[in-house]
Amino acid sequence: MSLFRPTKKDSSQLSDEEVVESILAGQQHLLELLYDRYSARVFHKCISIVKDREMSKDLTHDILVKVFTNLVKFKGKSAFSLWVHSITYNYCIDYLKKKNKLRFNDLDATAYENIPDDQLDIEDKLLTELKLSQLNSLFDRLDPDEKIILMMRYQDDMPVKDIAATLEISESAAKMRLKRVRDQLAILLEKMPNDE
Repeated sequence: MSLFRPTKKDSSQLSDEEVVESILAGQQHLLELLYDRYSARVFHKCISIVKDREMSKDLTHDILVKVFTNLVKFKGKSAFSLWVHSITYNYCIDYLKKKNKLRFNDLDATAYENIPDDQLDIEDKLLTELKLSQLNSLFDRLDPDEKIILMMRYQDDMPVKDIAATLEISESAAKMRLKRVRDQLAILLEKMPNDE
């Protein structure tokens, strides 16, 4: 007989996907673990999108309730964190749309359908080389819908495919929106005084 018994994996060491699986199997106490892992992330993402601390608290609560009540819909095709991220973005976008603070212009997606990924990569590199102060100054001049897509790409480092899935649009439409916002940033950058 062995002196050492294998111990169960500590719940804090479980992956998000394992936690979800356990919750769906009846271990409801693990909802608290998911809450601890995601409440601050969701809250900070809400603040960065809606720019209102009190509203962000309410949105965070609503988003986490939505996540928890829809765990059965999580299919594991992507990381759980991306799934929560998508719900957070979509919920905040819906909130801003209801408040008429967000508008996605419907442009012809086919105009940008054939943008090669390597061109997007070059533009990404140029944007990341801007000084932080320049980027913040430019960022403040953008519309909320433009800020959101930039946050997804540069703050959250989301690939175009994930941006498209989050916004529930085609990849070509996501590329088009990124291209349009980058073009807008280039125009703003040209107008910016050299000392900024």
